[in-house]
Amino acid sequence: MVLLAALLLPHVVWAFVAPPPTCGDGCSSCRSRLLSRLQWTVSDYLNTLHVITDDTVFDTKQVNTNNFSGDDDDDDDIITPMSWGGGNRISKNMYHVALPKALLQELRTYANDMGITDFYRGLIIDGPSYNPGQEKSVTFQQQNWMVHRPKSHWKSNMHWLSPADETAHDDYLTILSSGGFDQVLDSIGAYFNLDSLSAYHLSFIGVSQCERGFIHTDVNDSGVMAFNLIIPLMLVEGEGPELEILSDDETTTRYYQYEYNVASMIGDGALHATASCDYMSKGEMRLCATVYVGDITATNVRNLLMSLTQAYPPVGNAKHLLDRAGDHWSKTDISKRLPVPMMKN
Repeated sequence: MVLLAALLLPHVVWAFVAPPPTCGDGCSSCRSRLLSRLQWTVSDYLNTLHVITDDTVFDTKQVNTNNFSGDDDDDDDIITPMSWGGGNRISKNMYHVALPKALLQELRTYANDMGITDFYRGLIIDGPSYNPGQEKSVTFQQQNWMVHRPKSHWKSNMHWLSPADETAHDDYLTILSSGGFDQVLDSIGAYFNLDSLSAYHLSFIGVSQCERGFIHTDVNDSGVMAFNLIIPLMLVEGEGPELEILSDDETTTRYYQYEYNVASMIGDGALHATASCDYMSKGEMRLCATVYVGDITATNVRNLLMSLTQAYPPVGNAKHLLDRAGDHWSKTDISKRLPVPMMKN
């Protein structure tokens, strides 16, 4: 522990010597950003460690994508822990989840009709990409969105695109509803014995080149009550695994290959990264949807806010999340569902 502290000290000092921009008023939003910087310096240090890479084959045929057929579905078949080499789990909060087959087509159609797919092609295939760390407000079909490219230590041309306000967020939710995502919420709530769930943070992520993945976490200290689901929409045929996973004890890496109709579900403290890739020579890209879901409570809401990377939900606004807790699934209230699309004239 003494050695680890000594090695980490320069990174921790840097976090406070060069803090992220703040408003100067010490608001909760700025404090969250400062704490996030410290969290990321530790993650950045982990990226410098030598870890044992094991090519043990991922355990396949664990997820039955035909399970969404009725009310008697077995949640233990829909949600399964990620494991390798005959059941070896290296990350206790990494899962994969069978998805309703309608969801893929609904999300693809939405991305195409909104202009999101073409937008990504222009960014990461035809170029130019945004500069590392750059973010901009953009509009799709009169809706407000925000696009953000992570800073240069991510060593990739990945861009995140998310609704920038409640109107765009709720519209995205209706697409999830049309694709049967309520059934996924049913399964997550039952599997983890939760009280309620909300889909509180949504995005698309696209990439065509990654030199080396940046090890990070998506959710921390939620009480195993919040998760990020990565849903593949466009994959590049013939390429290697897309997700790199670092073990909980930080000694071993494994790799996971995405597949259609199956989400990777990432929970508390699960260390992972985009695996190295280069699709540029093929003129192709990888596009996924991401959906953060959680049982939001007064106990975990501050930690959930720490994980937010985009404009919506509002950074640092715990009341906003708490007011929407349990909007989309409840153990005791079957009326809690995702919003349904409005009928068009």
